[in-house]
Amino acid sequence: MLLRLAYRSLYEYGRPVSFSPHELRVFPRAEAGRTVRQWEFRANDGADVQHRRDLFDNPLARCFLSYASDRLEFALDATLEIREANPFHFLLDGRFATFPWRYSPEERRRLAPFLLSRRDSTERAGPLPFWPAPKRGTDTVSALTSLVRAMNDHIAYERREEGAAQAPAETLRRASGACRDTARLLAAALRELGLAARLVSGYLWEPDDSPTPRRAEGAFHAWTEAYLPGAGWIGLDGTNGVWCGPSFIACAAGLSPADITPVLGSYFASEPVTAKMSASVHIEQLG
Repeated sequence: MLLRLAYRSLYEYGRPVSFSPHELRVFPRAEAGRTVRQWEFRANDGADVQHRRDLFDNPLARCFLSYASDRLEFALDATLEIREANPFHFLLDGRFATFPWRYSPEERRRLAPFLLSRRDSTERAGPLPFWPAPKRGTDTVSALTSLVRAMNDHIAYERREEGAAQAPAETLRRASGACRDTARLLAAALRELGLAARLVSGYLWEPDDSPTPRRAEGAFHAWTEAYLPGAGWIGLDGTNGVWCGPSFIACAAGLSPADITPVLGSYFASEPVTAKMSASVHIEQLG
């Protein structure tokens, strides 16, 4: 099927302000089953836009605005070709068919940044009170399915356009959060279980006749990926309690929330100034 995607973000200020370079990770990544046929990106008139790849090989635009302005605008229009796919169409390495999971020494070396770190306590969640850890011999797919469903059932969804992602322990304490908070909590839980996990941001689309409307559909969304030998990086959405299929259109994957933030930058003023941000995502099926 063909999809037309339109992303818009607008920042308005009470008077002209100056801007740092802004980084945008809003460009759909070309992946198996997804082709970006065409796209057009626009920013303020006169902005210097440089398209690059970041540390995690995500498509990135760096935007420089040399003059002060009371508005900062970004727009992306793209046409995507999406093929239907079964998110469970994989064959796991035998070591990962059941719990507990153990990577080989070489895998652990390469995946080290995405595994549980003893040094960074802010990325720990501790035991989940609403989900018991799987017993030895538990089927991997069943265990991960029950985990994302438990996240969906016990972490209330709240839409929050701005602000950094909460620490996993805070989301667990509040039992609520935006999609980026739940994604960070799920990554922490997966790492506690011995899996490599990373954060992902992008777009979530569902057909108009979908029987189960998704939380965060029609907005920028965040989810989690776990590395399963034999399957690769597999998407898991704790916000909606599902494994990620073709309707999850990834733009960026990374280790920390800052690595996947759609728009990252600052403004400067000599005195306090009012600021307002609005963003929209519209996706429609063409055929």
